[in-house]
Amino acid sequence: MADYANAGIVIETVPPAEMGAALAADAANKAEFGTIHLIVRGFLCTPFLAYGACVVFAMVAAGVPLGAAGLIFPAGYVTLSFLGLEMATGSFVTMPIGMYAGTVTPFQVIRNWTWTLTGNLLGGVFFAWLLWFSFTEGGSVAPNALLTVIAHTAEHKVSYIQYGALGWFAAVGMGVLCNWLVSLGSVMSKATRSTVGRALLMWIPIGMFFALGFEHTVVNMWLIPCGIFSGAHVSIYEWWVWNQIPVTIGNILGALVLNGTLWYYSHTLQK
Repeated sequence: MADYANAGIVIETVPPAEMGAALAADAANKAEFGTIHLIVRGFLCTPFLAYGACVVFAMVAAGVPLGAAGLIFPAGYVTLSFLGLEMATGSFVTMPIGMYAGTVTPFQVIRNWTWTLTGNLLGGVFFAWLLWFSFTEGGSVAPNALLTVIAHTAEHKVSYIQYGALGWFAAVGMGVLCNWLVSLGSVMSKATRSTVGRALLMWIPIGMFFALGFEHTVVNMWLIPCGIFSGAHVSIYEWWVWNQIPVTIGNILGALVLNGTLWYYSHTLQK
């Protein structure tokens, strides 16, 4: 471990092998959470992602380019991380590392993913309804500029249907590209013991993902329902079959294969 002093702040860097061990310990801790705790922590997680995204969409509605506005999005992720909440896309990398390290069982991996996703979905739909209800006075007035941007974004997120099977697999690919980056938020948070350093290191991959427009299953759990409430021409079938399901598969593969397996083993294999 190395120490660097910059402007009076000491930042401790942690070697990758120790990062992997810390993630395996996190997986063991997550495996001890009761079902209700996983659901509640998952429920509370999604709204903070939504808050970050709403700031971005408000900026886009005001004319700021998405690539620039998207760099604000990680504020929501950093908040939920420091609050110890549960986001499925992070668990897609943490729990497999724990399984490889022997700190959790395959059953515990699936259990964590199932209940975390359930909580994330419940929190996403609740926030989507609350946002729409609050801005439209319960449907009494037309959606404002923010909700309109969200509705148009929701329609874009199911546009894969236009390309049939190729479009479906493209959605999977967008999910892989997303969580190759997003799951690094969990990984890179272990690269330093500095609070400021952790926030910065998490900010980098999360900011890149959102600015590039990749597909994140937990974000879509509030964004697409909110778009539907706000008048988007999206059906429940289109939401799930042409976005939520393929994107979730892609998010799992991106985290599990590229970070949870390849990155982890590259620092644990015997030389």
